[in-house]
Amino acid sequence: MLTTILEILKYTVPSLVVFGGVYSIIKVFIENENKRRNQEINKSLLFEQRKVSLPLRLQAYERILVLLERIHPFSLLTRVYQPNMLVAELQLELIKSIRIEYEYNLSQQMYINDDAWQMVSTAKEETIKVINLFASKLPDDADGIELNKAIFNYYMQSDKDVPVQIAINYVKSDVKKLF
Repeated sequence: MLTTILEILKYTVPSLVVFGGVYSIIKVFIENENKRRNQEINKSLLFEQRKVSLPLRLQAYERILVLLERIHPFSLLTRVYQPNMLVAELQLELIKSIRIEYEYNLSQQMYINDDAWQMVSTAKEETIKVINLFASKLPDDADGIELNKAIFNYYMQSDKDVPVQIAINYVKSDVKKLF
């Protein structure tokens, strides 16, 4: 009887060892295959998301560049200034124009980089600050052309870059990262 048991064990133990090895190999193969499929699915989903989101992001960057160009002090002053405007009137119109442009494009922050949006916000605030600074140095009843000249001269004579231009350069470099 003992010899029969030993004889059975002599055949079953190696079979169990082989079966365990094959089972382990198949289990690892199936796990790796599942990981590979999940990665392919994720790649495919990511590609589809980018295919949808990239045009939206590019459009957002375009709109942000338009916003920045419209609030650039040089284009803003030439667009908003009307003959016979007083300093106080020009100041209010300039700030109003900046805020309207900014608020119109607030939703674009969803699609652009946080740092780029921060640059846009900073450019807006700095432009308003400069307008207020020079307007405060002039009498309210002075001709608006004086404010216009003061701001133009400040940027023309300053060795500092215009904050809006800094933001434009940053946004342009940021959009290049999308490709």
